[in-house]
Amino acid sequence: MLKRIILPILIIFVFKGCTKDDICPTDTATTAKLVITFNDIANPSNTKNVNVLSVQTDYENSVDVISLENTNEIAIPLSTTSDTTKYKFIRTTYRTSDTLINVDKIMFIYQRQNIYVSRACGFKTEFNNLDPNLENEGTENWIKQVIVNRQTVNDENSAHLTLLH
Repeated sequence: MLKRIILPILIIFVFKGCTKDDICPTDTATTAKLVITFNDIANPSNTKNVNVLSVQTDYENSVDVISLENTNEIAIPLSTTSDTTKYKFIRTTYRTSDTLINVDKIMFIYQRQNIYVSRACGFKTEFNNLDPNLENEGTENWIKQVIVNRQTVNDENSAHLTLLH
């Protein structure tokens, strides 16, 4: 009899101890990624796929961030611990006789703002005054122009940058 009473009481205390703020809902806004679209340099309003694209960090210990085929849009993270993030955008073109690999480097400069979300979710970071700097390689660049669509990265609803190639 005592076991029947103790078990429900324990269950009530366990669930009573949890509050709404102890669990971070999956739909809660967190730190957004940088959304980039790829468009045609000849007609900038038209999207243009990159056949084989890899994006890697451009630091001593390079890390693959994304690798896709036939894409015209990507989302990549910006550093939440630094006011800059450096990436290598690697385009691979396969031809019948050889493979062409072209690497372009972009450094993103911004100001970070940490915003408190909740006790369970912690903080999210917004990136303001986004300033991309494409390393100029003259005619060797496959990325011809970088267009800033939105200077604040706080959601992933639309593109922040357009890369023309």
